[in-house]
Order: sequence, then C-alpha cells, then structure tokens
Amino acid sequence: MYRVVVIGGGWSGCAAAVAARKAGASVVLIEKTDLLLGLGNVGGIMRNNGRFTAAEENIALGASELFQITDSCSRHRNVDFPGHKHASLYDVMKVEPQVRRLLKDIGVEIHIMTRVIDVVTEMAELPEEKLKKYIKSLIVTNGTGLGQKNMEVQTIEGDVFIECTGSTGPYSLRQ
Repeated sequence: MYRVVVIGGGWSGCAAAVAARKAGASVVLIEKTDLLLGLGNVGGIMRNNGRFTAAEENIALGASELFQITDSCSRHRNVDFPGHKHASLYDVMKVEPQVRRLLKDIGVEIHIMTRVIDVVTEMAELPEEKLKKYIKSLIVTNGTGLGQKNMEVQTIEGDVFIECTGSTGPYSLRQ
C-alpha cells in the first residue's frame, strides 16, 4: 500500500486526502494551523463563481463527501449578490468538525499544528535514466512555531507527497 502525505489541510488538501484514501492509499494529512479547510473557514462561501467549478471538479475527482457536508451545513443556497452568483453560504463552525470527523472515519492520519521545515532526499537509479533525486520524507515540527524551545521534531516518510499549501503561501521564518 502506498503512503501518501498531503501537505496543507485546506479544501484541496482535504479533497486530495479523501481521493487518495478511496484509491486505497495510507494517507497522512499535515496542517500548520489548528483547523482544517484553510481560507474556506473565512467566508463560508461555496459554489459561487470560480468555486462552483472547483466544487464540481472535486466532486468528479472523488471528494463528493466534502461538498455533501457543506451543502448540509448551508444556511442559504443559490444566493446572488454583487460579485457572486448561485452561492451557498455555509456555517463555518459546523463544517470543519464534520470534515475532520469524515477524514478520521475513513482512516486519514491528521497532524494539525505541524509545520514542514525540511525534506530528506535520496538518489535512486531508475530504468532508462541515470540517477534521480526523490523525496523520501519530511521533517516536521509540532507546536506553534520555530521559536519554541524543546520543539518536537519528527520525520514523516511517504511514497507520494502532494503539496496543497494554497494561496496563503509557505511558512515564513520571519514570523
């Protein structure tokens, strides 16, 4: 069984974790904050404009359960307001715990408050190629940040790594 490590627990990371688990992989999801769904928790808007297409794509790619959750937690559906058409407004306080429960129920290992700080690479000889470098594992810290004393450092190995850190960008060492 392949071990898939998903970095980033926003909508795309959660969708990747669901799809990988359905495909039979062992899945680890790493999120640097204390909540899943990232910026999806900010406004609680789903299925509007570009998100409509993204939702339909994720459903087609195997993560329909995530959108069943948002639909069930929507207070308003098919709302048109300036800049948004056919939007659903969901209750952000209800969605994240249900998504977290879904991931745990299907067997996804979730690491929250965990930051990727480095990668471990190896060289491998592949057919028809000379040597190729590949990622073997991630080095992560648990807790609130790099400034902590006695910070726990851990290595997470995987066969496949999916980067889903999204629009908020990488962790900055200047914090």
